[in-house]
Amino acid sequence: MFADHFLPNLLLFVLGQASAWFFLRTGRLALGWGGTVGLWVLLDAWLLGRYALAAGPGTLWALVLLLQLLSLALAGVLAHGRWRRRWSAAAKQRKERFAAGLVQFLRSDHDAACATFTQLVQVDPWDAVAWIALGDALAARGESARAQRCYRRAAAVDVTKDFADLLRHHRLRAG
Repeated sequence: MFADHFLPNLLLFVLGQASAWFFLRTGRLALGWGGTVGLWVLLDAWLLGRYALAAGPGTLWALVLLLQLLSLALAGVLAHGRWRRRWSAAAKQRKERFAAGLVQFLRSDHDAACATFTQLVQVDPWDAVAWIALGDALAARGESARAQRCYRRAAAVDVTKDFADLLRHHRLRAG
């Protein structure tokens, strides 16, 4: 049974853990922490069931399957996000969409600007500038709590701290 093979399961666990670590390092904290905790809880449950509690093979197989699925899901979400960021048609139109969002924002069409910037952060959740612009559009609509969340998200994905001063200013202004 595949659940008893050590090396393939270890490799899947390492793949999932590396994906979760990448999410943590690049500011996608919910995926990073959720993936890490989920992987370790499933691994601990399997180890306890196998060596301490003498669980049946069905239970052990289900735990290993869940661990494998979570690892593959984390790797798949990461691969899809990186592909979407680099090669998708929407990513290739990023400059034009961002410019259109700025024009909408400057014309005080804040609803359209929010929609445009929301599409940008959905395509590339690591785009700190789009998160800042979305926060600005939300703040202009009077939604300061949501704007603060966008600024926090921008700070989280800005791992090189290129926009630290700008974000500090925006957070003070919106708060």
